[in-house]
Amino acid sequence: MVTRADEPASLGLGRLGQGKRDKTLSWLKHLKTSTGPRRQSRSTKGGGGNRHQRRTAHLYGRRSIVKASFRRNQHNGKWTGHARYLARENAQHQGRGLGFDAEHDEIDMPRTVQAWERGDDKLMWSIIVAPDDGLDLKPHIRELVEGMERDLGTPLQWTAIDHRDTDQDHVHLLIRGVRDDGQELTLDRDYIRTGIRELSQAIAEQHLGPRSEHEMLVARERGIEANHWTDLDRAIQRREDADLVVSYQGFHPWSEAAQTRVRQEMDRLGNLEQLGLASRFGQEPIWQVSSEHEQTLRQMQRDHDIIKSRARQQQEQEHELG
Repeated sequence: MVTRADEPASLGLGRLGQGKRDKTLSWLKHLKTSTGPRRQSRSTKGGGGNRHQRRTAHLYGRRSIVKASFRRNQHNGKWTGHARYLARENAQHQGRGLGFDAEHDEIDMPRTVQAWERGDDKLMWSIIVAPDDGLDLKPHIRELVEGMERDLGTPLQWTAIDHRDTDQDHVHLLIRGVRDDGQELTLDRDYIRTGIRELSQAIAEQHLGPRSEHEMLVARERGIEANHWTDLDRAIQRREDADLVVSYQGFHPWSEAAQTRVRQEMDRLGNLEQLGLASRFGQEPIWQVSSEHEQTLRQMQRDHDIIKSRARQQQEQEHELG
């Protein structure tokens, strides 16, 4: 059964006594869902398909949040208004924000984007990048774009601005949607979904090295009450058996860090109970996880992104009128 994100299903399992787990599992099997093979999007040489294979993220690997989208050119000033909003006062630091590009640090973003919008450009790529703490954002973005140019096989015209108005410093990167041969700049779906993020993470790890155990645990702690898919959810998913049951019975931590990791996972499972995505068997350290665990959390993230996007569009309109 598919459950909507705003109506999480409660599994309603009763208390599971000691020694009854095997019997209970026999009737839990109907909760399993089978998933068919996912269709992979076609990779193209000019859309990121010729990128180098990069190491898959690991436990102590650096993390980077990347969200990419594009805007069609309606020749109505929306591109320029978006750039003006990004350069608004106090989003970057004191005073009106200035952008940067490959060579300059004080770029007038609205003027740059306005020139793109007034031409024959059909689209503009908008990418938000939030790498691990400790990185100088401008050099990181410059190195990121250089890597994208290699992956895409074309020089890129771009401008960006760093924002420090949220809990995590981030950069808004605007890329002109035109290749050096005048053709439209298209990006493969897989490159948008994972390619840019993997490149950002590889650059961060190259400069900062792998995360320390302390850094990793601090980052995981932030995910306990998050309403989106997190590293803790991935850890829980890895612990699930064939019937989506996670058990910590008989667990004996071999280190303080191992004890912290399990405590974080159990706290996350407690949070998932509140969301209707897990149910504990009585007082035992055993949980049944919903088959909609990942799907629901990812949908909650998408819904949140849509709300933020609409609020940002409203702010941009108000900023233009002001």
